[in-house]
Amino acid sequence: PVKVWNAREAEAREGLPKAEFFQKYGFVLLNRKTAMTAKDWNASAPITLDISHFTGIGMPKGVETPVTHVYAKEVEQIVRELLPDAKDLELDPYCARRGPGTKNPNYSFGPHQDYGFLADDWPLAGNDFRKRFAGPDCRGMMALNFWRPVLPMCGPVSKTPLAVCDPRTVKMEDIVATSIRWDEMPHHRMMTLAHDPEQRWYYYPDMTTDEVLIFKSFQHFKTQSAPELNTCFHTAFEVPNAPPGSEPR
Repeated sequence: PVKVWNAREAEAREGLPKAEFFQKYGFVLLNRKTAMTAKDWNASAPITLDISHFTGIGMPKGVETPVTHVYAKEVEQIVRELLPDAKDLELDPYCARRGPGTKNPNYSFGPHQDYGFLADDWPLAGNDFRKRFAGPDCRGMMALNFWRPVLPMCGPVSKTPLAVCDPRTVKMEDIVATSIRWDEMPHHRMMTLAHDPEQRWYYYPDMTTDEVLIFKSFQHFKTQSAPELNTCFHTAFEVPNAPPGSEPR
């Protein structure tokens, strides 16, 4: 068995500002009510929900959605708070959605990291990306995952929350490189993880739709002389003592 620690207690014990906790652990929880309604989330999803893993696929090209003109502004505000030195911000056009009625009715019960180590591991690393990354004004790149339960879920998440691993507790030799393909996207590199008892896993019990978990999912800076792990392996898991009949997320 793997122990999963209470991240709410860890934050309280550390007593750090949110931005400092994020820099230390690679993840943090914010109480941030969104203006997005259930109708907005569904309007930003593939038509129909069961055709794709991602909200960016199965939608008319060039059509703005509540995710692009409402939620994107909320995300940018959070990024500016956590990473005030960040320059160029982009909203990933592909946003995974899981739960009843989607192509992802189940959850990913296996520790993984969605990307690799290097800039070339970025799945959208085309010629334009490489040119911008090579520019003198670019120090590196970071991708953040904004994970939250959404309406029409009433919450809280009590049965299948997300666990994240403190990257400082992961040994490089336990990382297993692999690749995956989603929908019509080409294969891209990602990583899985062999178990080690020194790994420290955390979760936030009873997350609500007014809370968002932010964690690093990709990071590469030009000053690195070798691959570094500063991002969070993550996985869904079943809470053994979840109340019977807990609402699915």
